[in-house]
Amino acid sequence: MRYLIIFLLSIPSILLAQDDPMFDICPLKIGEEIPEGIVLSSSDATEVSLEKILSDQPTVLIVYRGAWCGYCTKHLSELEASFGSIDSMGYQIIGVVPDAPENLKTSVDKTQVNFDLYSDAKLSLISSFGLDWKVDDEKFQKYKSEYKIDLEEWSGEVHHSLPVPAVYIIEEGVVEFSYVNPNYSKRLKVETLLAILGSL
Repeated sequence: MRYLIIFLLSIPSILLAQDDPMFDICPLKIGEEIPEGIVLSSSDATEVSLEKILSDQPTVLIVYRGAWCGYCTKHLSELEASFGSIDSMGYQIIGVVPDAPENLKTSVDKTQVNFDLYSDAKLSLISSFGLDWKVDDEKFQKYKSEYKIDLEEWSGEVHHSLPVPAVYIIEEGVVEFSYVNPNYSKRLKVETLLAILGSL
């Protein structure tokens, strides 16, 4: 049943596929092990290995684009509203974003989440999970001039890369479920996530 769910959730991405580089990714798949050596940063810039984070308990890992992304903050708020249900099933939730450590607080302020958020400004996880795509110069300038979104200011880096939003369920270092959709306006519904967690 889990594989059927994955297929159905993948249909929108297939139908919307185009030449945009965000559609040209190769993310981790169900059954694959989490790559070694991934290092994230907490809000005080303390480095922590993903291996250590995942060793605590089974994990719902949310990869999002940034605190500047309204679709992302809305999804985080929805997850926070169901935090108790997810926790009662024995799972922790963590969020990973390319924002610099000092900008994590903006995510918290906008969403009031109580689960841990980590900076991946150097793309350690995002790249290892095959989720990164490079914003071209034209789009970078459009973000900056029209939308007042300076990706360099948010990340503290000059790579101009963003992740495709994703949800992973990870247990004992192995991907048990994934939802990755280059159409960033489409997010995994929390009720669907709860149903999947209940079936694992």
